Amino acid sequence: MNIAFFRVLRICDADSPLSETANKEEGEQRSTFRDRSHHGLGASRRMKTKRTSLFVALACCVTYACASLAAEEIKYPSPDGRFALRITASKEDADGKVDLIEKDSGKVMVDLGVPWRRQVLVWSPDSKRVAYGNRGDKAGEVSVYFWNGSTFEEVSLPDDLPSPDIKFRKESESGHVKNYGGAVTPLRWLKSGELELSSDLMMLTEGDGRTYTGEVRFVLAFDAQRHALVKKVGKTKTEVSE
Repeated sequence: MNIAFFRVLRICDADSPLSETANKEEGEQRSTFRDRSHHGLGASRRMKTKRTSLFVALACCVTYACASLAAEEIKYPSPDGRFALRITASKEDADGKVDLIEKDSGKVMVDLGVPWRRQVLVWSPDSKRVAYGNRGDKAGEVSVYFWNGSTFEEVSLPDDLPSPDIKFRKESESGHVKNYGGAVTPLRWLKSGELELSSDLMMLTEGDGRTYTGEVRFVLAFDAQRHALVKKVGKTKTEVSE
């Protein structure tokens, strides 16, 4: 009853002392409301800033984690789709890594070491024989593996594999010859179970500035004990560039 009377009195007589008191109290209430509103707005802004900072921090963590992950390449799958070559590179390991793996599980069947400039993997049609070639700028390596029912076993190869027999022109024979190196590369498995390979070599004759590139193909055969022997060597093909 008092409250209703006060409100009516304030409306009817705005100039009365009671009205002034009421106006003052109402102004204080409005001021308090504005202060609370501004305080709430500041809290909202601070919350938004915290959320933004948290999002930026999370994004940075994800970016760092992605950058530190190793990049890998899967290629040269076996004919039955079970195995493949995996090349892994990461910032922690500048040299990288090459493995022969089981595709579904990622299990490493053969540790093939460090990748050089170029790699090649050649499968037999039944996926039970595989030849690996790893080539650098001036040298290379080749290895052969046979499936034994549970894993791949490396087969010993002859120490001295055939290399090109380059024939130099007469005007190049008297000058100094610089060897740029070469490598043996597996090409294909034959129906007989033999492996065809290519051996190349590059040489520079400094007297006339000619570059000689020779290539010869040969075949490796394997006996019942899986011993490898050179069976056939072709003729060297030579290309000359001025």
